[in-house]
Amino acid sequence: MPRPASDLIARIAWRYYVQKQNQAEIAANLNLSRQSVQRYLSQALEQGIVVTRIDHRYLSECLELGQELQSRYRLKLCEVAPATAEQSVEEVFQSLCALGAQVMEHFIRREDPYTFALGSGQTIRHSINQLEEFQRNDHSVTSLVGFTTPEGNPSEFDLVTPFAEKTGAQGYYFPAPLVLPTLDEKQLLEQLTVYQRVIKIVEQASVAFASVSPLHTNSAFLKEGLMTTEEWQYLQKQGACAELLGRVLDVDGRLLNEEFTNRLAGEALRPNPDRLFVCISGGIQKHQALYSILQGKWVNGLVTDEQTAHYLLQMAPTSVR
Repeated sequence: MPRPASDLIARIAWRYYVQKQNQAEIAANLNLSRQSVQRYLSQALEQGIVVTRIDHRYLSECLELGQELQSRYRLKLCEVAPATAEQSVEEVFQSLCALGAQVMEHFIRREDPYTFALGSGQTIRHSINQLEEFQRNDHSVTSLVGFTTPEGNPSEFDLVTPFAEKTGAQGYYFPAPLVLPTLDEKQLLEQLTVYQRVIKIVEQASVAFASVSPLHTNSAFLKEGLMTTEEWQYLQKQGACAELLGRVLDVDGRLLNEEFTNRLAGEALRPNPDRLFVCISGGIQKHQALYSILQGKWVNGLVTDEQTAHYLLQMAPTSVR
């Protein structure tokens, strides 16, 4: 079926403005003349497809994929970034983060004060980097998990600081590492007034963002010293394929590390969240991990790429449990 003209125009604009391809590259990749590419880019401006950001709703295929995923996995929100099989991993990542920033900005621009809750992940970090500058000191942002290393140093889990710097929102943090050494220490932490205050702010959050990770040897768990190699190897043997906010899951979204989970600092994540909880993740390396969290219903919102969307639809059961 031929694509509508608006779809082609938006794809060309996305490649040119977001992925920084030149007109000759676009023409070669899409089998068009350079003059046609120039004409389509002009039309993108004239028709309002290119504004401060590219309105990806003009990408009809991506819109249809998002609607189908939303229905199949019973999501409250689903957006799909354009990505073709011939594009590099980095190009797909850039496309995904650009769309992730658009989705975040949709909520940041709302008139009423909003509380944002953030998990961890490089996709979230790079989406935040692409946000426009705002002065919204009526907004608040809080972490969903502890954000320091076991030694007390700032870790890569801290996304509250860059989000607050970009938006002007008031930032709140869990004063602890992602995971405590013992359950007794976790229970002591929960008694602190500052911890209880942050928990209340998290509970009031209107929307949460996080990304899922495959459990591999380059995992932040291992790099930050939050999990031993022996623990990681044990979980691998149990079929671990995904990590979301410290929770390790198998391919069907079942929680594997209950003892480890009980020592995590932050909100007690459960399936079927009440608030909008959006996962921004994509790329072939995350296919199985994304299927895991959707199958387990750990999130109810998704921002992903076109190729990942096709994979998830192929994998989708007739009904999600």
